[in-house]
Amino acid sequence: MEFAFSPEMCAIAVSDQRVYYRLQHIIDEHFPHRIGRKDKIIIFPKEDELHQRRYFLKLVAKLCKKTDANESDLNQLRNSYTKTIKLSLIQTGAMVAHMHIHVRFENNHAIVFELTNNDRLLVSYFKNYFKDHLIQYRMRSRTLTLFPNSDLTCKRVRKLMSAKKHMAWYIHFHYDNDSFERFEKAYKIRFERKRRFSALSGILEDYFKALGCSIDDSFETVRRNYLKLVKEYHPDRQHGKSSDLIAHYRKRFEKIQIAYEMVRTYYQDQVQIA
Repeated sequence: MEFAFSPEMCAIAVSDQRVYYRLQHIIDEHFPHRIGRKDKIIIFPKEDELHQRRYFLKLVAKLCKKTDANESDLNQLRNSYTKTIKLSLIQTGAMVAHMHIHVRFENNHAIVFELTNNDRLLVSYFKNYFKDHLIQYRMRSRTLTLFPNSDLTCKRVRKLMSAKKHMAWYIHFHYDNDSFERFEKAYKIRFERKRRFSALSGILEDYFKALGCSIDDSFETVRRNYLKLVKEYHPDRQHGKSSDLIAHYRKRFEKIQIAYEMVRTYYQDQVQIA
């Protein structure tokens, strides 16, 4: 590493790409008041970030101890937490590592990235890219599983896979585009149903209850309950019962029919697919 100090700025130049991208990842997570690009970042001083800035510069100094860094420079570095910090990557012309990642789409439920190794920096990069999502990393199988939380997740995944350069790697994503499009379509329908239910929740909730179901049930479950209730409350099956009971069963039967027709519209897209 190389350092340059002025009354307003502390400049840190890094030649090791992996060290630079590790520091860049820390900056992305903890310093919102920053500007920059892939090979240069500037962090502006903010009073509410002094603790993070001290920690960050101590970490940089600790990494420099492995080299022949001057102790006076390291002390000055540690005490520069109130200055503007500039981190830059020294371009050495070194070859960028190429990596191949296979992607599969599981049961309209999750997206699985099959990594070629247990690279902590790469895992951190993915977790930061999808930081508002649930992500599970399994070291033994070297798989990272992403659980979408909206229909916009697929757009973010497509953007990720369309880019070639990612931090310290050129990543080649291998996936079946038809499978991805089916997955994307299924999730779009699922979240559209959620939005539709949110808008009609007060009405539909009563209809679901009338059928003995909930919003989380599949259309097959709803239809199975409906057929069971229709068989039980159908007027033709009420011979020999009192007139009051027959009238009660008839009202219940009509309520079941109306509830099913209303709930059926909620599953309209799913019914058409089936």
